Amino acid sequence: MAASMHQLLTHRHVLLLQGKMGGFFNRFTTFLQTQDIQVSKINFNAGDAFFYRHPNAHDYVGTLGQFSSWLQSFIEEHSIDAIVCFGDCRPHHTQAACLSEKLGISFFVFEEGYLRPDYITLQEHGINGYSRLNIADIKALKKANDKPLYTHNRFYRLSVAAIVYYIVTRLYKSRYPHYSHYRGMTAWQEAIAWLKAPWRKLRGYLPDKKLQKHLVTHADNNYFLVSLQVHNDSQITHHSGYRDVVQFIDEVIASFADHADTKQMLVFKHHPLDRGHRDYRELVASLAALYQIKSRVFYGCDMHLPTLMKHSIGMVTINSTTGLQSVYHKKPTKVMGRAIYDTPKLTDPKALAQFWQQPKHPDNEFYLRFREYLIEQTQINGAFYGKSPWMYKYLQRPVSTDAVSDTVK
Repeated sequence: MAASMHQLLTHRHVLLLQGKMGGFFNRFTTFLQTQDIQVSKINFNAGDAFFYRHPNAHDYVGTLGQFSSWLQSFIEEHSIDAIVCFGDCRPHHTQAACLSEKLGISFFVFEEGYLRPDYITLQEHGINGYSRLNIADIKALKKANDKPLYTHNRFYRLSVAAIVYYIVTRLYKSRYPHYSHYRGMTAWQEAIAWLKAPWRKLRGYLPDKKLQKHLVTHADNNYFLVSLQVHNDSQITHHSGYRDVVQFIDEVIASFADHADTKQMLVFKHHPLDRGHRDYRELVASLAALYQIKSRVFYGCDMHLPTLMKHSIGMVTINSTTGLQSVYHKKPTKVMGRAIYDTPKLTDPKALAQFWQQPKHPDNEFYLRFREYLIEQTQINGAFYGKSPWMYKYLQRPVSTDAVSDTVK
């Protein structure tokens, strides 16, 4: 169990803000209650409320500007000593983080796993650019128990949860008149995007697999891989200097055209969770033609990322956790934003222009210690849309079979 979870379990009254779409926070509350921890929840829209079935849930119907003062009164009235949310860059959550600091209460953030698969992240104070982890502590660590159980995480569960969440949010929007989605899209726009995703997957699956086979068979160790992120990911908007992914793509292609060996290729890997929202195929093709390297630039989504990594020269990313996977495969990795793993022993500190010409390999011994550090401090064997084996291990008292089953599904 990560040190962050041990620390969370020392609190007596936990307040949950917005979580992942779906039932994870509902299951997490069941777990916390088995630890004799009181739990309250704030719902910001009808989708939040639909998936949460425990008592002590409170609707926030005020404006964003009123939230901080409302939250302070709520914390003081209910003796809250810890706040938990998913994602520390959502507007309500950034206010909660500042207020937690002011009031001297703990603030914990769930996120996708720094290490994947079969891990999720729980970190106190914040993640990535907001992380307070001290790399100097790595030398003092004991060896991590890096044997995560398979979590049966499934993309279709996320898709169904997202569609239901956005439809319910739209249908009952009048109950939360001031709520605006943190990603700047209406509920219907989000729902339509998630409905588009299966069609785009079906349309692109075979061409992408054909491209992967070609790269592995005929271009082994002769291409750089670019891992794209969700277009409105907070890691881009808060932890990088880019306006959007389009600006990043343009910079990478232009730099590659000017500085890379003319025999080398560039492969863009689209993020599967952004499939229904964005398609950069035409953009990549037009930019490659503009910079006169059209025959050397490729783009796809349904390709096996670890396989692409193993056969690549190295990877470029803004700050995706796929960068850590690249380091794991001992590949040179260039981070263009701010990331928890962006340290000279793991990633290449040179400018992108020099990276194409002399990519630096990571220090594998340091990476193994760094991985242990992340596991011990922040990584939990579990999944938001699968099972959470860690919940089994820390039940302090017997509960009914039905309760345990509901907790870990």
